[in-house]
Amino acid sequence: MITASPVNLLLVDNEPDSLELLQEFLAAPGVDFTLASSGLQALHNIETLDFAVIVLDLHMPGISGFELAQRIRHCERSKSTPIIFVTGADPRAFPVEKAYALGAVDYLIKPVNPIILRAKVAVFIELYRLMMHQHHEIEREHLLKEVQAANERLADVFRQAPAFMAVLRGPEHVFEMTNDCFLALVGNRTLIGLPVRQALPDLAGQGFYERMDRVFATGEPFVGVDLAIALQRQANGPIETRSVDFVYTALRDTNGAISAVLVHGVDQTQRKQAEAALRASEARYRMLFESMDQGFSIVQMLDGAEGTPTDFRILEVNAMAYQHTGLSEAVGKTLRQLAPDVDSRWLERIAQVALTGQSVHFEDFSKALNRWLEVFVHPVGQPDNNKVALLFSDITARKQSEEALQQLASSLLVADRRKTEFLATLAHELRNPLAPITAGLAIVRMQADPAQARQTLDKVERQVSQMVILVDDLLDIARIGGGKLELKKELVELKAIVSMAIETSQPHIQEKEHALRVQMPEETLVLEADPTRIAQVIANLLNNAAKYTPSGGHIELSVHRDNGQDGENADAVISVADNGIGLAQNSLDTIFEMFSQGDLSADRTHGGLGIGLSLVRQLVQMHVGTVNAASAGLGQGSTFTVRLPLASRTALPALDHKRLGSKPPASIKQLRILVVDDHVDAAKALATVLAFKGHVTEMAHSGLSALDMAVEFRPDVAFLDIGMPGMDGYETACAVRKIAGLEAMRLIALTGWGTQMDRARSAKAGFDHHLTKPAALDAVDTLLAKIADTLH
Repeated sequence: MITASPVNLLLVDNEPDSLELLQEFLAAPGVDFTLASSGLQALHNIETLDFAVIVLDLHMPGISGFELAQRIRHCERSKSTPIIFVTGADPRAFPVEKAYALGAVDYLIKPVNPIILRAKVAVFIELYRLMMHQHHEIEREHLLKEVQAANERLADVFRQAPAFMAVLRGPEHVFEMTNDCFLALVGNRTLIGLPVRQALPDLAGQGFYERMDRVFATGEPFVGVDLAIALQRQANGPIETRSVDFVYTALRDTNGAISAVLVHGVDQTQRKQAEAALRASEARYRMLFESMDQGFSIVQMLDGAEGTPTDFRILEVNAMAYQHTGLSEAVGKTLRQLAPDVDSRWLERIAQVALTGQSVHFEDFSKALNRWLEVFVHPVGQPDNNKVALLFSDITARKQSEEALQQLASSLLVADRRKTEFLATLAHELRNPLAPITAGLAIVRMQADPAQARQTLDKVERQVSQMVILVDDLLDIARIGGGKLELKKELVELKAIVSMAIETSQPHIQEKEHALRVQMPEETLVLEADPTRIAQVIANLLNNAAKYTPSGGHIELSVHRDNGQDGENADAVISVADNGIGLAQNSLDTIFEMFSQGDLSADRTHGGLGIGLSLVRQLVQMHVGTVNAASAGLGQGSTFTVRLPLASRTALPALDHKRLGSKPPASIKQLRILVVDDHVDAAKALATVLAFKGHVTEMAHSGLSALDMAVEFRPDVAFLDIGMPGMDGYETACAVRKIAGLEAMRLIALTGWGTQMDRARSAKAGFDHHLTKPAALDAVDTLLAKIADTLH
């Protein structure tokens, strides 16, 4: 028996971990290892030591595996040393011919199967020992016995090798030796002594015979990777397809002639099936992974110098992760690399899951990503692998909606409070004029002096006018809010509008004995505007100044031209300043909002609904203008400034000079007028006024009585109230239009409803004109004068 003398193995790999694994795999009694981490170190060792086998990594920096093998072959000491290549490359891309040309005896693919590695190295160790033993002077008989024992051991290694192996002798490829793995591959058939074509007829047409013939003829090895072999492994059984990696290697006799072919390799069928199952599982996982609506990522915690979590490396992400975060190309990077400004509390929460294994759920705003995220963090795998899964969604839109809803709720609370205050104020404002009206009427009844009665009636008229202005403002706000207020624009001189506004506000200014100063430019300023609405804007500002300035105050109305920076787009600037109670600085931004009255005392000394300035701003904006307020503070007075664009110079020749605010004609032609209103006092009041004007009047207080009176009285004009019980004004008008002989009668709707829709409905019912209550007497006189001109 050959003594198991120590042998040296040279392991060459630039990766220390790989060297350590190789040494661990091959550790055995009587085996010493020399480790080299570079080609130069390996060459130095080869020059000083003899090795049984060299296990050489193919891919190394500096001197590559192939270059090192070539130098080994040129070294006298190592020119016959067996070389086994180890590589992590794709087996199909391995340059087999080049490897064998350099004297390689085999190659293995990383990760290396330790069983196969030990089996193959053991063969060459035994061969080396045999070869070395031949150099000793021992008796021939003893050597033969040792060789026989070695052969038996080789036969055992051959038979038990985890890879399939077979030796086929001669050009007919007669089976000389097979191991257990080879027999298991082909179905445990009787092979020894049979030519391959007879022993394995299943292989016909699959190219294996031809490849073996070529190796035997040329001596060049053949390497097959992932080749499919169709075999009937059981008698009368199904044909099975096996996937194998194998090598055909030519064996030479002592004279160097090719005498046999060695077939060795590995049955990869189970591995392939496992890989296919794994790929299917991965495909299902990937499909689920990518079909999620939420972002998903697996990250691994990176420990700092003292074991504290410093960052997380991103191992996997799905497509939705990029959509929910706005990031890209995240795999392999760390959270800090992707978002350098990431909040530390985010890392702490994720680290808590990695360290404790307890899942967490949170919603937070990420400054680094500028968005809100809802995040679920769960541990993954073993507790010590520091991996966690993140499931997250961008909830920025939801948070913004919630914030908007909160703001809306807050606004609604403010609006509700303002509405409540407004209704209370409205009741107060409506009651205020009713008291002097009621008292004034009582005084008139008791007074005999016409002058005193006239003075009392003037007061009543002022209060009624105030109520009319209040109601008109409310209606205008409603029309603007509903988009139903239509501007009637025309070219008009600003001076005429200002005069009309002053005439409207003069009673309020005089009532509180204010001094009004007016500054107008000498040049003519022309607007393309609705003169009534601009006059309303200026009058509201003047009324406001009069209301919020203590008696005997000063009000200044000034107008000037501002040519702007380019000198072309000129504006008219209208300012109303007073020395009244002023405005707090925090009121300047809200003073133009609906129902806002600035910083007033709780007792509402100055009254008002808080809609006048809101109406001013909306009317000015409809004219493409601006309005702003300024004040030095409470008690320091205030200034309101309106800017309106002046008409272009090209439009000035079309100016139709008008005198706004002129009185209606004094002389009115007599008409026969029927007044219809279920409110008896209202009907009597209008009929009495018209009678004083010289008209002949009659009254009716329902739709049916109006029809009878119309047939009997034959009026020229009828004022019809709309909101009458029973037959309303619309129905009455339709019925009147069907009465023969009354075709020329003019119908005037008299109602509290004055929207464009209301006017359209009255016109459809047969009305010729539409007035809103309380109708101004000047407007009534003007309308009747026009009707009289058409009838006479």
